Amino acid sequence: MGYDSSVYGVITGGRPNSFSGGNNAFAGVVNPANAVWIPDRFDIEGVCVHQKSSISNKGNSFFPNGKTDLTYRCKNLLTASFAINKHGKLNIGSNTLDTSFSLAVYTLPTYSKAKTKTAVRALGTTPLYLCNRTDVISAIFSIKLNELHSIGCAVDYLYLSHARNGFQNSDNSVRSVSPGNVTKRGDDHSSGFGFSIGWRWIITPKLAFGAAWTKKSDCGQFRRYRGYEPHHAENFIPQTVGAGFSYQLTPQLAGRLEMLWSNLGNTPGANNNLLSNGRPNTNKRGSRKSPGPGLQDATIINLGLGYKVNSMLTLGTGYSHRIKLSSSHFLSHSYRRQTIYDTLSCAANFKYLNHDLFTVCSYGFRNRVSGTGPVASGGGRFRSEKQTTSLLLSWGTLF
Repeated sequence: MGYDSSVYGVITGGRPNSFSGGNNAFAGVVNPANAVWIPDRFDIEGVCVHQKSSISNKGNSFFPNGKTDLTYRCKNLLTASFAINKHGKLNIGSNTLDTSFSLAVYTLPTYSKAKTKTAVRALGTTPLYLCNRTDVISAIFSIKLNELHSIGCAVDYLYLSHARNGFQNSDNSVRSVSPGNVTKRGDDHSSGFGFSIGWRWIITPKLAFGAAWTKKSDCGQFRRYRGYEPHHAENFIPQTVGAGFSYQLTPQLAGRLEMLWSNLGNTPGANNNLLSNGRPNTNKRGSRKSPGPGLQDATIINLGLGYKVNSMLTLGTGYSHRIKLSSSHFLSHSYRRQTIYDTLSCAANFKYLNHDLFTVCSYGFRNRVSGTGPVASGGGRFRSEKQTTSLLLSWGTLF
């Protein structure tokens, strides 16, 4: 990543921003302390994610036989974002400190959709449909304490959206704490505020370090689906901690290593479909012990290299790995089937005068999960597959 104007525009890891540095007005989203190192600029970006997901069943009468497409007519997910960063001066006694304020509007990459052509007998009588999306407005303030250190903070407004259809089997007083608030209730929304802080340290002219922490935040409740989601559909943004190093190997070549940990195991989604003894979780949907996706804490490691071809063109590549946690049953920890664990990215940055064009293509390696279902749930053998390809295009300009 760029440490100063002499290496401005260097991309590391196929992404424009990391905990230890940033290249555009979105830099403060990753680490609030990054923003003050970014000049006054405005950026817009669009992302297209092409997803393919399926589940195959052999021997379980409650699920369709053979292969079921879980992304029927919802294979492409489109989002758009923008951010602006503006500098200012703060006078403290005889000292004048450089500060910046950023405003960013974006969608979290957890945006997901699932849909089937026909009903899944184990769940309901109409085709399955699921949609989860979180949109964010971030206000970011950062201050450069000196030529080596900066700190920053961000206040986020989070707007969550959810829809669910095809789960009629749970829409009764035996299976749910709130019948009528289980399925086919349209789009529901909840919201809340988040907070994060960050620090950036220029250790040497070639080596930089950055770290950021985001607090766990209460984001309301999906009241229309309080009869299905764990903890009466209460929503939380998990606590996250991230840190990383960037190093300027040569005047043209830069590298990055960073790690991110997310405390997903401390959210209602940590409730599992199966109990610790392997038997189905028969607690009522929507209750405190309701079945859920069985989320576990996530640890992600990112590696990257960027090469500055000339003053206008920079190329980058990166690899992201999420540590995979094992489970003994296919139906246990169901989030595993929709998670991409390894991603390879290639990127290019073209700079002309005050304009910046950035593009990145990312390939999410196919995630295959196979195993048997518990006898109490009909047994049988299952196999699932999930794979994604995404394209990001962004344009920025200095002002």
